[in-house]
Amino acid sequence: MGEALLKDYHPIDFRHSKSRNLFEYWQSLPRQDLVPFRQSFLPEQVPSLLSTMLLYELVSPDYIKIRLLGTLIADRFGAYRTGTNYLDFVEESRRKNAAEALWALAKHPCGMRVFLKQELWSGRNALLETVGLPLLNDTPGGNPLVIFQSNEVFQDHDGEFIEKRHANGNPPEANTLLDRPGQSGTKTQTRYIHLNRREYFDVGAGISDFVDH
Repeated sequence: MGEALLKDYHPIDFRHSKSRNLFEYWQSLPRQDLVPFRQSFLPEQVPSLLSTMLLYELVSPDYIKIRLLGTLIADRFGAYRTGTNYLDFVEESRRKNAAEALWALAKHPCGMRVFLKQELWSGRNALLETVGLPLLNDTPGGNPLVIFQSNEVFQDHDGEFIEKRHANGNPPEANTLLDRPGQSGTKTQTRYIHLNRREYFDVGAGISDFVDH
């Protein structure tokens, strides 16, 4: 699939508007074949996405380095900041699978959408739609990169994931459960991340054949 066709291509029904906005921005970037260059990805060009954006560097099968962490996500992760290992937040029994799922984006360029349950220190759980897309590392010998957008969603009466909106149809300014003013920070911070559902989507070269075990 060529670049011209990609501009109008929506591969899945994104459930949060910021997921869709990330994909549309990623589509607009200069690219080699299907994957944009890291140097062309300028987070400041999409300020509305900054607070819930992540950039991972795939260093090794057991080290997924956090390179960029939006402010709202940094608040959720507490002491973990850029340079630390994303896998430290994943259940130990699932870390190998979680790493392989991310590496699949580098080995077979495609998109990934996961629905995650974040277990908070308060004992409550938050549901997230997280969408990831690959970037080419411009640094000679550099490791693969994946950019993510992660936002809170809710389940309606039919069990479908939806973006919460006000009566006027506008989305809230912040994630409802994760970002409540006046609530103790540690209570809204992440204890563990659990997988609810994962799917890959086509950006022009098919999808990865990786399957969660």
